[in-house]
Amino acid sequence: MFRTRARRDATARGSGGSHSAQGGPVRRRGSRTAASVGAVALAAAAAGLSAAGVAHADGHGEGYYGVWASGVNVRAGGGETCYLYPSVANCPTVEGTVGAPQSVWVYCQQEGAQVVGGNPYWVWVRTPSGARGYMAGYYISNVSNWIDGVPQC
Repeated sequence: MFRTRARRDATARGSGGSHSAQGGPVRRRGSRTAASVGAVALAAAAAGLSAAGVAHADGHGEGYYGVWASGVNVRAGGGETCYLYPSVANCPTVEGTVGAPQSVWVYCQQEGAQVVGGNPYWVWVRTPSGARGYMAGYYISNVSNWIDGVPQC
């Protein structure tokens, strides 16, 4: 009797497409299928990014990052102006230099007063020799200008 009454009620409501013959809402398979396909594609893309591994080119927070160029200056000095607006002019003291295939420890990043290679960010680093200071983020091996997971200075 329940099924018969539910079908009769659904028929009386008409075929507006919003309810099934049992009286419940109609599930649209197209949107659920699209969402499932999208989720699978997103998971596959994330798996591909995490496979970068060794070079950490996808940003992983504070830690070691490769330097891709040679003779890159690590700068400090200039006091608060250097700290707030890093640039060659505002950080006049060269504390050290690094180059490929070395890695530096990245502590934080800051938008600078000077854009280098299209990248406006400077990173506060420690070199393998122990020097600390800012270097242009352009020279860090990373897929984007901003390094995901690294805090702002």
